[in-house]
Amino acid sequence: MNSSPTIFRENLIDMKRIFLLPVFFTLLSAQTFQTVVRRLEESPVGQRQRIVEQYLAAKRFSPIIEQDTLLHFVLYGSAGSVSVNGNLQHWNKPVPLKKTLCGPYSFFYTTFVVPSDARLDYQYIIDGKVTLDPQNPAVTPSGFGPHSEARMPGFVPSPYLQWRGDISHGTIDSIAPTAKIPVPLLHYLVSKRALKVYRPAGYDTLSHLPVVYVHDGFEAITFAHLPTILDNLIAEKMIQPVIAVFIPPVNRQDEYVGRKTERFVKYLTEDLVPLIDHIYKTEPLPSKRAMMGISNGGHISLYAGIRRSDVFLNVGGQSSTITQWLIELTRRQFETNNLSAQMKIYLDCGRFDIKGENPQDDAFDFLRLNRNYSNLLSSLHIPHYYKEVNDGHEWANWRERMPEMLIYFFGRQQ
Repeated sequence: MNSSPTIFRENLIDMKRIFLLPVFFTLLSAQTFQTVVRRLEESPVGQRQRIVEQYLAAKRFSPIIEQDTLLHFVLYGSAGSVSVNGNLQHWNKPVPLKKTLCGPYSFFYTTFVVPSDARLDYQYIIDGKVTLDPQNPAVTPSGFGPHSEARMPGFVPSPYLQWRGDISHGTIDSIAPTAKIPVPLLHYLVSKRALKVYRPAGYDTLSHLPVVYVHDGFEAITFAHLPTILDNLIAEKMIQPVIAVFIPPVNRQDEYVGRKTERFVKYLTEDLVPLIDHIYKTEPLPSKRAMMGISNGGHISLYAGIRRSDVFLNVGGQSSTITQWLIELTRRQFETNNLSAQMKIYLDCGRFDIKGENPQDDAFDFLRLNRNYSNLLSSLHIPHYYKEVNDGHEWANWRERMPEMLIYFFGRQQ
């Protein structure tokens, strides 16, 4: 068999020339997936090609969704083997697709039952090569390259993600408060870094603006389109105009969840915040500052806010890494009355988030960790917002929830 698979998109061209009647396609499309699979299995190999090509020409795209909760991953071509990996597998263990010979090609398929409102990222592994689903035009970004996307019928996308031409848009400044650190001191100090700063539309006429500090900031611009979200929320008067500071990591692991975490908090609170307050027309109050991040960036947001609620009273983490340090800090700050009663904490996590293959390995079960951390906050009577969604550890998930978080922090109705 050819190692470069011939996929069924190529066959659709010929099928369109042959089957022109809409009624015919409607009848084909109305067949249940299991009916078609059963027909294939019961038919001689030489007759299967026509059956599968007619059915896929009627469906046109994959994955195929039935009855709101049935998700069929399919591929038709000359590949030797096909597997699917993604949120449904927590990106742990690819699931092989069943292979049915159909004349010169093969039909690959597998079925999952998923929540009706799920949104899922996935990739195929075709003859050992990781690739997008060639029959699915829906592609989402990730920190590890593009993924194919499946949206179930009950999934309702946020109305604030699309760029609009009929509203005013903010501007992005680039500032570079950099400092040369001698090599011997790099181990001990936290580097300053170039930043991007969003100024809302009409900035010159505004004053006393809230500020949100965003970790993995440049990715939040590229993958989550956060400036567009801010533009839309402000235009719809869902939030008051805000400034956003997009902070890139220099040493992400050490700064967000490692040995430089305390030093990074000091940089944020004693260096960066005063700088932004000096340059921009901010309201320099803890209640008017927020910090947000995803994954490890969620950890540093929560940690910094719990550690210094005298600087940040609004903190949010999405699919946050929850460390024992954060848990102990939260308990300690509560017991010593160092947490403000006015603090707003936002948490969300996907039910298909990162999860280790060992069920007992809590360190890699993000859903369990975030759920337990929410329970801890509740037991300490610390007000917070917590949400679980049928999604995974993906930018396409996090950007859907960012409007909710910003409204929670800066909503005009509050």
